[in-house]
Amino acid sequence: MKKAFLRKIVTAVIAATTMTSIAPLGVSAATTNSMFNNYYNVFSNGGLQTGWVNNNGQWSYFDNGGVMQTGVIKVNGKTYCLNQNGIMEIGKVLVNNRIYTTSQGGQVIGIKAPSSDKVFDSGNNVVQDNNKTSTVKPSNTTSTTCPTTGGTTGTVTTTKPATGSTTGTVTTKPTTGNTNSTGTTTTGNTTNSGSTANTSTSTSSLDVQGLPKLPANYSVTVQAAAEQKILELMNAKRTEAGLKPLTLDNTLLQVARYKSNDMIQNNFFDHTNPDGTKWTNWLQAVGYRYTTAGENIAYNTYDAVELFTQWWNSPGHRANMMNSSYTKVGVGVLYGNGKYMGTQEFSN
Repeated sequence: MKKAFLRKIVTAVIAATTMTSIAPLGVSAATTNSMFNNYYNVFSNGGLQTGWVNNNGQWSYFDNGGVMQTGVIKVNGKTYCLNQNGIMEIGKVLVNNRIYTTSQGGQVIGIKAPSSDKVFDSGNNVVQDNNKTSTVKPSNTTSTTCPTTGGTTGTVTTTKPATGSTTGTVTTKPTTGNTNSTGTTTTGNTTNSGSTANTSTSTSSLDVQGLPKLPANYSVTVQAAAEQKILELMNAKRTEAGLKPLTLDNTLLQVARYKSNDMIQNNFFDHTNPDGTKWTNWLQAVGYRYTTAGENIAYNTYDAVELFTQWWNSPGHRANMMNSSYTKVGVGVLYGNGKYMGTQEFSN
């Protein structure tokens, strides 16, 4: 990795390895929609991350509209191969069934290079669009996805600030019906208004059947009153905008609380867990079926209901809460390790 690029990253990002060492306020957002094969990345001031962005050691490239690229792109005259998830492939790469080699910086090396789907200038502007998307996969040889050089300025999206929020949505293959956390098929919306009283609980009571058992590093309190209030505030905004209110879904509620507890117990703040799993993996693991789903996460150290304001003041999070495609939600707010941790899980 070039020194100049490192300097830009260091000056642009406040990163930390644990929840206890990070700053009191910050917001970021990410949205995925596989129907359009686009990934949008929004950070704290409402702007868009563009250029090369490192997320937990995996590099992606965003154009000036904040859209994550896939396939074969050429940036500043150098060719890169991005898989269907937008991650840069390193080493031996299979592009449209032909093998190519990339350096540790992700650049295609050798005499031959695959033709580019899009060409970008140094300002992340598209200067040529060939209206195609190549199929990029790692070859059978070992490869990694963390380049050591190359790229332009971009915000590292690894560990988030100690008070902050982030969003994510994903659309998958349409399916029918919903299931609860035990895997039993249900019909219609399963609702659970929950208690309005905050209750101390053991971490085991927040475990979800079919998902890994969480550690008990910190005692936690379920902020049921805040969960209900956040739901009310969100539905009031939707009603004002002419949208249907969201129904509280029991499975999404359990997963939302599980996610908040997971972040508290394991000292991280991200849509992707330290083991590489995401909320969509969890929904699939418990047999929950959907065609589109999303997640908002946030935390602060002073007020549980204020989590809603943090989400609402961020365009990316507000877009999730006001998405007309969603009909159900689970809101999980926990207090533990000196923080209010909140998660919203959305689905249709």
